[in-house]
Amino acid sequence: MESGRGDEPVLLVHGYGDTGATPWWRTLERRFLARGYPDDAVETLSFGAPGLTLGSPRRYARHIGERVEALRDEYDSRVDIVAHSMGGLGARWYVERAGGAAFVDDLVTLGTPHQGATLAFTQPTPGGRDMTPDSSFLRTLNGRRPPRGVTYTAVGSEADSLVAPDRAALPFEARNVTNVRVSGPGHMGLVSDAAVFDRYAGAL
Repeated sequence: MESGRGDEPVLLVHGYGDTGATPWWRTLERRFLARGYPDDAVETLSFGAPGLTLGSPRRYARHIGERVEALRDEYDSRVDIVAHSMGGLGARWYVERAGGAAFVDDLVTLGTPHQGATLAFTQPTPGGRDMTPDSSFLRTLNGRRPPRGVTYTAVGSEADSLVAPDRAALPFEARNVTNVRVSGPGHMGLVSDAAVFDRYAGAL
């Protein structure tokens, strides 16, 4: 890739109940293209049909890994990931538990319940159970520090009624971990909001 904005391809990962075909992902794609990313260097992953993407983030981590490694082979480069909500947990599982740290450079999460979300108690699905505070999935994921070779940025919004900003923060203090708190958009708005994009895009 040209070095104008970001030297690595970017994989965009949606969250629980969402799909990569929803319009906010097209908006985010356009924001990357406006910064000089080539068309084929920004890819949005879809796990399935809207409303049916309710599986465990551990399961979705396999799909994330497949696409990351395909992009790595195509560009001979590590890959950046921008993931929303539960998608960030799947991305972390791939990076931290499935060998993905060798292939990922930067991981940005938007409204991801790194420390669980109480609303998940109302979702009796594999994904819902894994997002409950103190779930076995989260205890395992947060049981050791993230790999130093990957830069993490976790964004949470004070206006997010689904994942409170303190829950969207990574529970680690490390040089490669930055927690960002914003005040404007709600949970879904974090994907397409221009001000939020500006808070993390320059670090990719």
